[in-house]
Amino acid sequence: MYNLIVPDALATEFATVKAIWAVDAKTRCVDALILTWVKYEKQTRRLFTYLVLQHPELDDQARAEVDSAIAGNNRLYPRQCLSGIEALGGQSMAVLLGPTYAQLSSHITRIQGYRNKIFHGQLTGRKLTALQLSADVHHLIAWVDALGVTALRAFGYDGLARNTRRLAGTRPAQHLNFPFNTSAEFSTWLRRLTG
Repeated sequence: MYNLIVPDALATEFATVKAIWAVDAKTRCVDALILTWVKYEKQTRRLFTYLVLQHPELDDQARAEVDSAIAGNNRLYPRQCLSGIEALGGQSMAVLLGPTYAQLSSHITRIQGYRNKIFHGQLTGRKLTALQLSADVHHLIAWVDALGVTALRAFGYDGLARNTRRLAGTRPAQHLNFPFNTSAEFSTWLRRLTG
């Protein structure tokens, strides 16, 4: 079994994962994987939302409508958030993350392949061992760390800090590619993104 290694920058965000890891329970690797996946999803959604809310023409009412569109879309998964980040930021994840993308993207895809089964308490049919689940927790942590570092440098936000909406409103203007100009156009773009 691996020791859980969490970079210092993620210590607060992953404190609960570390607490689960420290418990001597048979399900700790599964439990840690589930919570780590949730943190991965949360980061992608926060970063996506942060970039969307950077649009200079969205007033408070439009931002509320954007929030509602995001909250109401039940097909906005990490893959779609990452595609949205790429579209808004004008760079692919491969470019943003560099060599880390090549090292981790296949692991993320593989984990996603059995994530739903684990989340719903179903058999995966993959005979996953505690050692494999442990390694996958580390792959997810490595991805969250790499995306956080890169996003902070590229966009001024790591996707982990709380109060995304407030942070988006205080960020100095940056060059982003907005395929929408109104909240209605955003809703249409979001449906295409998640379609």
